[in-house]
Amino acid sequence: MPQRVAYTMKFGVCVPNYGATSSVEAVSAIALEAEALGYDSVWTTDHVLMPRNSGTPYERILDSIATLAYLAPQTRNVRLGVSSLIIAMRNPAVVAKQLASIDAFSGGRVLLAIGVGWNQREFTSVGSDFHDRGRRVDESIRLLKSLWRGETDFESTLLPQKFEDAIFEPRPASKEIEIWIGGNSEPAMRRAANLGDAWHPNVYPIDTFRDLVAQFRRLSPKAAEKRICVRLGLDMQAEKAEYVGPQGDRRVRLTGNMEGNEKTIADLEELGVSFAVIVPSPEGKTPLQEQLEGIRAFASKFVS
Repeated sequence: MPQRVAYTMKFGVCVPNYGATSSVEAVSAIALEAEALGYDSVWTTDHVLMPRNSGTPYERILDSIATLAYLAPQTRNVRLGVSSLIIAMRNPAVVAKQLASIDAFSGGRVLLAIGVGWNQREFTSVGSDFHDRGRRVDESIRLLKSLWRGETDFESTLLPQKFEDAIFEPRPASKEIEIWIGGNSEPAMRRAANLGDAWHPNVYPIDTFRDLVAQFRRLSPKAAEKRICVRLGLDMQAEKAEYVGPQGDRRVRLTGNMEGNEKTIADLEELGVSFAVIVPSPEGKTPLQEQLEGIRAFASKFVS
């Protein structure tokens, strides 16, 4: 029997809280199977109010944070994350309370990836300014950290939240919830370097992605030390590893070709990637049984 390769990378699974085949039952089934298979964590995807005919699978979606609350008592060991929360469309003080509460319910298992958001019509629909969203994301991260650290005062020129001598209890069970920064742009890289615990990009074709990683590492000494934790689609029925994402960008996914998957994972490890969130229904169309078969097949090769 050939010797199994030992991978240092950790893996999480994105539950199907979005798309045509999403359901409450599917969310539970994928989360519980991922935990049983030894995956590190389970993740939800975030959107709120997409326009009709958006060309994305996000028009049907269960709330990302509420879904974590639903999964917290069903699971025991897997960490619980959002990939990636569009915090500029939300009240960050409320988000801080919601996630700290789920962290308490789950015994300190919450993770958070934050994205700046990209669909202007969605921002308009929820009454949020699309054009200053990046700066508001930065301030929102500062507010989250302030509350989770137990600081009592906060003021911002961009956010309406302002408080003095405020009490935020209970604080997260894990003291301060880890924050990853989603996005492949240079502003996202800089945000990850300066404000995040990790950079959380989508995986582009390897030559392009290699250049992006090099660009990220060159940004600053802080960037050179940050972890890279990617989001990576899995489609066991796909013939080609490359596909076009919802924003029209060329991305890489895992397929039913395990030799090809081994090459992808080996390439990512060589670039210093330490974590991958595996998405078993990237286009929101994969039936539950195929998703289960996909994460089982992947785990048999790559999950220790």
